[in-house]
Amino acid sequence: MQQLGALDNLMIGGELANLPMHMSALMIYDTGGKRQADRLFDGFQRRFEKIVAGHFPILRCRVEELPLHLDKSYWVTDPNFSLTYHVSRVALPKQQDWQALYRLFAQFHAQPLDRGRPLWQVMYVEGLDRLEGTPRGATALFLKIHHAVMDGKSALRLMSSFHSLDPEPGSPMLADSMPQEAPADSDFGPPSLLVKYGRAWIHSIERPVELIGTLAKLIPQVFQAEEPAARTSGHATPQVRFNHPVAADRVVGHVRMDIGKLRRLEKKFRCTINDIALCVVAGALRGFLLENDELPEDDLQSLMPIDVRRQDKDGSIGNHVSVAKVCLYTRIDDVKKRLLSISADSSHCKQKSKKASSRAALELVDEIHPAIILSLGKWLINSGFIDSLPQTVNTVVTNVPGISGDAYIEGSKLVDYLGFGPLAPNMGLFHTVSSTPDHVNISFLSTAEFIGDGLAYRTSIAQSWQEISNL
Repeated sequence: MQQLGALDNLMIGGELANLPMHMSALMIYDTGGKRQADRLFDGFQRRFEKIVAGHFPILRCRVEELPLHLDKSYWVTDPNFSLTYHVSRVALPKQQDWQALYRLFAQFHAQPLDRGRPLWQVMYVEGLDRLEGTPRGATALFLKIHHAVMDGKSALRLMSSFHSLDPEPGSPMLADSMPQEAPADSDFGPPSLLVKYGRAWIHSIERPVELIGTLAKLIPQVFQAEEPAARTSGHATPQVRFNHPVAADRVVGHVRMDIGKLRRLEKKFRCTINDIALCVVAGALRGFLLENDELPEDDLQSLMPIDVRRQDKDGSIGNHVSVAKVCLYTRIDDVKKRLLSISADSSHCKQKSKKASSRAALELVDEIHPAIILSLGKWLINSGFIDSLPQTVNTVVTNVPGISGDAYIEGSKLVDYLGFGPLAPNMGLFHTVSSTPDHVNISFLSTAEFIGDGLAYRTSIAQSWQEISNL
């Protein structure tokens, strides 16, 4: 019997019609024709079935919620689980170029997952014949999984697991040498009515006591003086076009950055690749908003998820993340100065977020009754009151690196990997930094209301990267 964590339960219970809480990945393979594409599809199904059965039993589970959110929901094994329901196969429509792939993937990402079944889906896409920078006849895998099932680090473990490091067909999967995502003896059987409501009653007694202890940890942190650092330039967070109610459609795109140029910049400015990516996003936002005569006087702020998973919890399901707020210094025109400012701010934020207080904040969510949290969140959104609250951040930039070396499925080489996260209330622009051995991608997710067909914003990212790469 597995009960959801507080953050995972919030992602399930607080999901809104236009804001499904899943993340997606787009993986492209060099298949070079139909015969190898068929081999890839058959091999992927065999591998994934083995992984679900032996390594990630959570992927056979659906959510069972309690009436009135009396307690957190449970993961229970779906007795009608069928791999064929979750895996579909299509051909990319003409013109079979990046824009066609973006449109198909955006439609795939926009569709909510069926809450009555395990919360993941795969689409196999053939006929990628005109993708610039990609071998002709390539094939794509779209993977969509609810954020309540796993966080970005666990999702990367899942995606890595069904690949081989050896190009020879039939080579062992990485999963064969990886820890299980849940213990082999995990019980995902449905809890009895007595257990469900008994635990709900016990938790209602325990929560107030535990809440006092958690607040005792957090209060000293709240009153501590902020360490001296250039945080937000002393200005309030502005509200821009992405910070309004989000529509149901999705628009995606990406830009590649050469790994050699990134390593040179990393060494020259003593920063990280993630710092450079944040600076690229900052330059793109600055350029895009300037082009539309909408650049605010105050700096834009980014939300950056931080992994706080303890080493002894590396194989556990669910989310183990905190967040940091990073200033993007969009008021700074000088690219070098902006990069150095972002690097200093990012380093400060990551160190602060990995402290014990971040875990205490997650414990605080766990110790407030789920019905209170969910009711308050839905009231804020449905009443429109959230629109009157001060803006805290403008966009999200998360780093989800790919497999560090060459990877294969039945001899088909993985040549590209893009990640996409969920949008949130008044947060209509999400960036993901992902990687392959020879390049790093910045992908974005938004809606047509905010960025049209995505071409102009994609151009802004490319121009921003060009400016930085020339430093």
